[in-house]
Amino acid sequence: MKLDEQIKQSLQQEAQQLDAILAQQPGIFGMINNSYRGALRIWLIIASIAGVIATALLLWCGYEFVMAELVIDKIHWGIWFIVSLFIQAMLKLWFFMEMNRNSTVREIKRLELAVERLYNKLDS
Repeated sequence: MKLDEQIKQSLQQEAQQLDAILAQQPGIFGMINNSYRGALRIWLIIASIAGVIATALLLWCGYEFVMAELVIDKIHWGIWFIVSLFIQAMLKLWFFMEMNRNSTVREIKRLELAVERLYNKLDS
């Protein structure tokens, strides 16, 4: 067998292994579901409720901003709109960072198991 054929064959095997690993990965909804099963699930529930409240506040402030007639009222509602937008963005950012942390911990655990299996193979 030529070297080029060996390289192609090994790349195809690696691609198949990578496809198998990626098929095991949960989608976005699976990651969200896994986040609610973690140690910080109470905080995630609280943050989710706060996110819904921030969204309602955002919509209300936007409506009031559009309906305001005086400039001072527009400034008032515009500032509250921006504040609620920042609250919403920070809650979502924290939520996605928590999902990323859970995913990273899961991958580290998977690597620990792989290293342990490799060590047991080498040991025996």
